[in-house]
Formats: sequence, structure tokens, C-alpha cells
Amino acid sequence: MLRDKDYLTILGLFILGLIVQKFSFPETLIHPTHIDEIAVVETAYNIYRGEYNPGFFRYPAGYMNILAFLFKMASLFTDDITIKGAYKIASFVSSLIIAFIPIMVFIVCYFLGNYIIGLVGSLLAIFSKIMIQHSQVAVVDVPLTFFCFLLFTISVYWYKNLNISLKKLIFLSSLVGISVAMKYTGAIIFVSLCLIIKMFINNNPNFAGTKSFQITFTLSLGFGLLLISSIPLAGKASLFQELSNLTTDGILEIEYHHLLDKLTYLSLCIGFSSIFLSYLIHINKINGLGNFISPLYLKSLIIVFIGFFVFSPFTILEIKKSFPDFMYEYRHMQIGSAAQYHHESQEYKSLVQNLDKLYPFRFYLKLFFYNFGKAGLTMAIVGVFWMLGKGKYVGKTMLAFLLIMIFTICGWQNVAERYTLSILPIIYVLIPFGIHCLSSFSTKMALPYYFSFALLSFFTFIETILKWVNSIG
Repeated sequence: MLRDKDYLTILGLFILGLIVQKFSFPETLIHPTHIDEIAVVETAYNIYRGEYNPGFFRYPAGYMNILAFLFKMASLFTDDITIKGAYKIASFVSSLIIAFIPIMVFIVCYFLGNYIIGLVGSLLAIFSKIMIQHSQVAVVDVPLTFFCFLLFTISVYWYKNLNISLKKLIFLSSLVGISVAMKYTGAIIFVSLCLIIKMFINNNPNFAGTKSFQITFTLSLGFGLLLISSIPLAGKASLFQELSNLTTDGILEIEYHHLLDKLTYLSLCIGFSSIFLSYLIHINKINGLGNFISPLYLKSLIIVFIGFFVFSPFTILEIKKSFPDFMYEYRHMQIGSAAQYHHESQEYKSLVQNLDKLYPFRFYLKLFFYNFGKAGLTMAIVGVFWMLGKGKYVGKTMLAFLLIMIFTICGWQNVAERYTLSILPIIYVLIPFGIHCLSSFSTKMALPYYFSFALLSFFTFIETILKWVNSIG
């Protein structure tokens, strides 16, 4: 449990975060300061003005609906909100969210480690260049970061207190749904939720899937996927015609053909594998899958969908409009600026032929060195090995999200600093544990633990602090 001193620390960290933001932006910014701010804030403003269907589907409308609600609340205490006032409110919300993230870093590090580890992680997060830059910007990656890491923070708290129950899993599932309603990549955190559910089932075997459920589920999944995959195999031309009717220009780009082929063959493989697995379960060749095949996963998925629908209902209700926007966004992320052109155009061919598959990796590696410094990134890598070896199980759920998200964004030709926001808090958890790991190892060489911890923390901090000081002049 948190002590009185810890609550004072949390308050101090929040205030310090706001002060650092103030020094970083001494002059009031003129909005919009980011191109994606326009769509987010103005869509939210239209919802506030009564256009409940945002008519914008590049992202889910979760954050826009939250902002529209806040605009409505603010209008109760002042005159009617103008678009200029809407930008100010949205910027203020981002500022509060970014100031709150180091608090969650502190709580996670505190419960997985101790007070000092939490303090180091949270202070590093406060001076994060990337987070400071986005503290005044209303982009969907900011609330995505908040809700994703909120799930980990609450999970760690409940895990520490041995207090994860069925009702709490429902709450965590709703958080996943809200995360996806902020941005589609929030769906990645469902993997972490599944790991948490597995941990819950390990401790509560009565929630494990029975043999009959395992057979029914694997058979249903197998035949269902085979049926779905047979549609494009049997009538590919008619399916493409139906899909092209959903697009705004009636053109189905080549990337969509490739994606459908991949999904078809993947469905075939999973379908046949599921049917074969059901047979092995039936003849008792494979046992003990109840922890992995349980009704609890399906119930959580339903809660995720409900959470998503509550915060972004028109994404589902207007599926014929949201689907082509989603597919364009997918294509845009995969091939960058080439998505603006038809796949038979000369511009498209020229851009695609010159795509550098390693460019995203180099971009994010350079960005991480810029944000964390050499020492910080080294400590984070050590922290990964510590978390895998000696870390708590719930810490491994964070690693799953971190690694899948890194793999995802490194597969996009469209790169941006904001795409890393959702994984930064996890890295700021890993850094102090990397310091802790090396400090513990140093005791074998007769170096006091706290001396090594202080020295390594200093080298990790100094580069970050110097960069921040230079940035404010």
C-alpha cells in the first residue's frame, strides 16, 4: 500500500511535471501546432456543437467524444466555447495527461521494486523530450498512452495486493476497449490482457475451459475460418467488386489485394490447425489447455467491444464509411506518401521501388538515443533482461506490449515521434530496473549497491537534463 510520504511524492511529481512543461513552453503556443490536431479538435468541436456523428473515421472517435464532453462541461461555467477555446482546452488536457504519466511510472516501479526505483523512473519521464513536446498537442496518441499505461498501473497495483478478481478483469477489459477507441493500435494491449487473464485462471482453476468447451471452440474457430477463407478463394472477383464499392473512388489498391491474400492463407492455416487441435484434445493427446482456451477470454473480448462501442459508436454504425478510411490509413502507414497515388501511376511505382525497409528502424533507434541518451537506452536493455529473468509476471505483460508495438511501428514506412508515446512509460520503468540490476551485480565486485545505483542514475540523468536545459535556452 502507498504511504503518506508516497502521496506527497506523487503530488510533487505532478507539480514538477507541470513546471517543466511551463519552462519548456514559456510562451503560449498558437494552435494548431500539429497537423493532426486539426482533425481531432475540430471534429470534437463539431460533436460539441451537436453533430454527434463525427463523419471522420481515420481514427476511432473516442478521444473526440471525450473532448466534446469536456467542451460541454466547460461551457456550463463560461460562455459558449469557440474553436480557439476548444484548442486551449484540448491542449490543457494533453498537458495534464503528460504530467500524470510520470506518476503512473512511479507507482509501477514502486510496486515492482521500491521507492527509489520509482523516483528515478518518474523523474526521467518528467524530462522526456518526446513527452514534453506532445504535452501541448491534442493528438490521439496522448490519450492512447494514458489508457494503455493506466491498465498496466492498475494491474500492477492489484497484482501486488493479490487482488485481481473477475470484476476487476471486466474493468481491465473495458480499459482495453477504451484504448482501442482512442486509436486502433490500442488493440495490441489485448495481448497483455490475455496474459493477465491467464495469470488469473492459473490462480482460479475453476475458470479454466472444460474439455468440451475446448473442443467446441477449436472446431467452431477452425470451420469458421475455413468458411471465411473459402469466400475469396471461390469468388475473388465478386468479393473485390463488393469491397471496391466501399471505397470513395471505386478503386481497390494493390496493397488491399496483398492483405486479403495474406489473411486468406493465414485463416486457412489457423483453421486447419484448430480442427487438428480439437482432434488431439478429443483423443487426449493434448491436455491442460484450459488456461489458454477459456470462456473468460471470449467474455473479455465482448467487454472490449462494448467499451469501444460506447466511446466510438459511429465507427461501428457507419462501418461502410469507417472501413475504407481504416484501409486507407493502413495503406498510408505501410507505404508512406506513396499511398496518395494509384498503384499503376508512375509516382507510386517510383516511391515504392525506393522504399527502405530499414528506414523506420534507423529512425526510431536515432529517436530513442535522442530521447533516452546512450546510458538510458543501455539501462533499458538491461532492464528488459532483468524483467524477463527476475521480474514479476505482470511486468512481462508490459514487455509483450512493448515488443509488439515496436515491431508494429518499425513495419510502417510512415514514421513519427508520436507513435512511440505509448511505449515510453514502459521504457521509463525498465531504465531504473536496469540500473538496479547492474548495481546488484556490482556488489559482487565489492562495490556498495547504493553507490553504484547513485552513480549509474547520475550518468543516466545527466544527458537527459542537459538536453532539456539546452532546449529551453
